Amino acid sequence: MSNLSVDRKSVAPSTAPIFTGPVRWMAAAVLVIGPLLQVIEFLTGDEADDNAARVAFWAAHPAQTGLSMASGLLAIPFLLGASVILVALTQSYSRRLAWAGGIFMTFGMTGLAAAHGYELAAFGLTLSGNLPVAATVLNGDTLGIAGIVLFIMFLGGVVLGSLTIAIAAWRSPLVPRIVVVFMVAFAILDFAVGQGDISHLVNLAGFIILAVAVVNGYLRQPVAAKTRETQPG
Repeated sequence: MSNLSVDRKSVAPSTAPIFTGPVRWMAAAVLVIGPLLQVIEFLTGDEADDNAARVAFWAAHPAQTGLSMASGLLAIPFLLGASVILVALTQSYSRRLAWAGGIFMTFGMTGLAAAHGYELAAFGLTLSGNLPVAATVLNGDTLGIAGIVLFIMFLGGVVLGSLTIAIAAWRSPLVPRIVVVFMVAFAILDFAVGQGDISHLVNLAGFIILAVAVVNGYLRQPVAAKTRETQPG
């Protein structure tokens, strides 16, 4: 029986903080910078459904649009880094879900980068005065199979990645569960409701909480342990 107990302990997931020392501050910065840049992107950009209206906005506000696009593009490597950090925080407790989420998010961020490149091409046409052509490019009617792959990589990767990472994060004692609530709220507001500004503000708030947890070496105690602590000696 004692040998069995030792074996179980040897394979139990470690509850020590993943990020310590100066590294924890670097991880916290990565977690916050990506969502913050996306907030700047959405608050300074124009997300009209009509592409002709978007192009008209770009032509009327080129500097503001440039700031928005630059912020969105710069956010991508930080978002990838945040995905790596989330995998590190969850893989000891939900290895398959964590790694699947990381892979899905890699596909999603690659698709997002491609979409940004596509928009930059249309923005360049707008600045050169070719507004009708820019609107046609944004419509994406002639992309064919490449456009289908881009759409699947981006939307499929982000949706599946968000779902699997959220489940893995809920199971991990290194991630406050309120962070998962913010993750789910972001997914609903962004993918289902289409409220880009609000959804990314919610996402930023959740990642700020996670960053604070990483810096402080957060560890959620099991319910049984909490019960024992509250019982009189």
